[in-house]
Parts: sequence; C-alpha cells; structure tokens
Amino acid sequence: RTASTVVVYTDNFTGTSCLSSTPPSYSFVDITTFMHIFPTIYGILCSVGVIANGLVIYAVTVCKKKMVSDIYVLNLAIADMLFLLVMPFNIHQLVRDRQWVFGNFMCKAVVVVDVSNQFTTVGIVTVLCIDRYIAIVHPTSERRTIQWTIIINMLVWLGSFLLTVPVMLYAKVEQRQNTEVCMMNLDGPEDMYWYTLYQSILGFIIPLIIISTFYSLTLYHVFSSIRRVKRKQSVWARRATKMVLMVIGLFLICWSPYHVIQVLNISNHNPTVSFVYAYNISICLSYSHSCINPLMLLIFAQNYRERLCHKKVLRSSQQSSKVTVIKADGSSANNELITTTAPPSDPKRAPLSTCVL
Repeated sequence: RTASTVVVYTDNFTGTSCLSSTPPSYSFVDITTFMHIFPTIYGILCSVGVIANGLVIYAVTVCKKKMVSDIYVLNLAIADMLFLLVMPFNIHQLVRDRQWVFGNFMCKAVVVVDVSNQFTTVGIVTVLCIDRYIAIVHPTSERRTIQWTIIINMLVWLGSFLLTVPVMLYAKVEQRQNTEVCMMNLDGPEDMYWYTLYQSILGFIIPLIIISTFYSLTLYHVFSSIRRVKRKQSVWARRATKMVLMVIGLFLICWSPYHVIQVLNISNHNPTVSFVYAYNISICLSYSHSCINPLMLLIFAQNYRERLCHKKVLRSSQQSSKVTVIKADGSSANNELITTTAPPSDPKRAPLSTCVL
C-alpha cells in the first residue's frame, strides 16, 4: 500500500506486490489526474490526522485515572501518528512521478512503517473487541488491568514488527525506466500471489473472524441481559458497546475495499481503467482511517471532549491576585499569587479523568 503507485498487474502495487519482468498492457492511467488530485487529498488527510491524533494522545496522557480502554486508544493513536509522519515521503514520490530521492534506508523505513501500521491497527482493534467482550461478559476478571493491557499492546507492536520482516527484506530502491523507485522487489507473479495472501489473511481475514465472533457474543450478552440488570448498568453497557462498534465499523469500511481489490488483483491479468481507479481509491480510503478514527473519538466520545475542555476551564478559572511580601530588610515586593478554583464536588458526577470507551 503506497500512495505513489498507480500501476496495476505484476509490476504494480509498490509496497504490497511485486515488479516482474513481464510488462503490463499499459503503465499508467490518466497519470495527470492522480498527480494533481491524490497529493492534495493525502496532504489534507495527513494534516488533519496529525492534529486529531495529537489531541487524542493529549487527552489520554493528561488523564490521571486511566481506564483499560484508554491504553488501546492511545496505542491506536500512536500507530496512526507514526504512519502519518511518514506520509509526506509517499506524497513526494507521487508528485515526482514515483521517483524516490531519499535513499534505500528511508525506502525500507517508510514501507515498514506503512505495512506495520496495517498490522498494528488491526491487532489493536481485534484485542479491543476481545477486551470489550471480557469487560461486559466477565466484568470481574482479574486479568483486565492496566498492567496486562500494556503488556498486550506491547505484544501487538512486537507481532506487527515481526510480520513486516518480508518487507524489510524485499523493499528497496530499484532503477526502473531511468528512475529510482522505492518498491517491493519480489521475484515474480508467484511471490506476489503468496505475499498478497499473507498480508490479507493475517492482516484482515483472521482478525475479521475474531472480531465478528467476539462482538456477536458481546451483543448477544448485552441485549439478553438488559431486563436482568439495572437500567443504569444496561445504558452504560450499550453505550460502551456502540462506541466499540463504531471503531470496528470504521475499520471495516476503510480497509475492506483495499484487501478485496488486492485479492482480485492476483487473477486480474488485464486490469481495466475502472479497476485502476478503484485500486487507488481503496488506498486513499485505507489512508483515511488514520485521520477519521481520531476525529470520530473526538466527536462522539464525550469523555475525550470533556478532558480537552476541562483543561481550558481550569486555566480560565485561575485567579491571580497581588500580595505584598515584607522582606527582612524592610523592603517590600509585589508577588503574584495564583489560586485555582476547585471543581464542584458532586458525588453523582463521574470524574472527568475517568474514561469509559
């Protein structure tokens, strides 16, 4: 998955497939359109995504009483932020007609971050779904702690890194038509076939099965127990479940088209113009996940908005007054005393520092 790629077939899909010696029926489809439209779209996604993820990271880190779900949200935001920080390299390559000018090391680094973002994102969404199942179906589980959640997220990052080993081996700068291109230089169509299956099965199909299974069990438990629990508890459960459903739904909407087209490309030896456009749009849609996900949390998750607004309220409620300090020598000096207005004590109101996803 690389933004600069507009070529399909066996010498296509920089970052996700291979380049072979067999030339395609055509190399580019309306390259001018892609060169002008997609860099602008990617630039907007990158700018908005960095700001949104930065706000989410800030909202989580300022929270003193972090919940388990906070850790998942924080790691998801960090993964998206890392990817967005290397997106300008892809935009530059797209503007330069796929020409790579940053050297072999940066080629490997950018593609590794790109691919690891896919595995990290789906990994965190998967374990988040499992966590939601445990929180609602087995709320007294002793394993659901901040410490265990941190360890689980570390394992997700480690697993994502290990799954990018093929990318580290095959991503390199190659000379193609008098132009240096950053690409996955696999040996032929068979390698492309196996790598595509490897990426789609481990990065989408298996996680999708796990997500569907656990979320179905969670929904079944929530709706079957509404009559047997207090209304307040059932409202909380449904609210938390809906929020996670939004995260999962957004992931599926953004990533399903990309993986479907990747699999279709294996047997598509003569891609049409529509297929090329669909492929590039699917890449753009997958990129948008890193931007839309934090925006969705900031818009629909009330606790994150409250944290950001709470900081502003605290700053505006600070009152400054001048006090006179009498020194030992008899002189005086004016000092500014800052007093902070404490928030009202209301036992019915949950603390703003507590997060429930």
